[in-house]
Amino acid sequence: MKEILVKCRQGSLEKNLKSDITNTILIILTGSVLGVFSKLLDNMSLNDAIGWHRLLGDLDLSNVFSRLSVWVLFAVIIAVLSKRPLRASVNVFGFFIGMLIGYYTITISMSGFFPKTYMIAWGVITLFTPVLAFFAWYSKGHGWLAIVLSSVIIGFFFTQAFSFGMYYIDISYYDGLICLLLVIVLLYRDKNQLILSLIGALIAAPLIKNYLPYIFGGL
Repeated sequence: MKEILVKCRQGSLEKNLKSDITNTILIILTGSVLGVFSKLLDNMSLNDAIGWHRLLGDLDLSNVFSRLSVWVLFAVIIAVLSKRPLRASVNVFGFFIGMLIGYYTITISMSGFFPKTYMIAWGVITLFTPVLAFFAWYSKGHGWLAIVLSSVIIGFFFTQAFSFGMYYIDISYYDGLICLLLVIVLLYRDKNQLILSLIGALIAAPLIKNYLPYIFGGL
């Protein structure tokens, strides 16, 4: 297994503990800020008479941040851009810990309720993020493993962007479509690998939709 991973993608040999810790702290803080921002959007009453309120309404950011695709996009970006797979695990885990702390601190302190079920659900998801981030790091690599992993990732975003069945396909959310396009650009290596990944994604998407329905909830 180790040989397969090494052939797929090799991490940076340069190790700087201070830099690694600093990066992880910044990622945790970024997650916290985004978590706070997301919850404040939920609580905000928009007034169309105020220009920036109207802009927020037009962008529909409250609903954008309530869907899973944007958070998975952040996770994939962090994972792929990390120096090594283990760093990807630490960074993505830190991001979600920060996001949950920020989001639910505002929820409890400002909204006055304790959403135990959602906190447990997101806590369980967060526990799995180090493993998922570890393998997501290799999706930017070479060979069949990278193609399989990128196919699954792109397939997931396909399910977030489109509603589809045997005889139809429609755009579900335009923000999901944007996330799909961004992740395709992010994972791009070369034309052949992209084509194979897209074909794989079309196979993976129905499987994800049918067998992993619980992942389609939002925050």
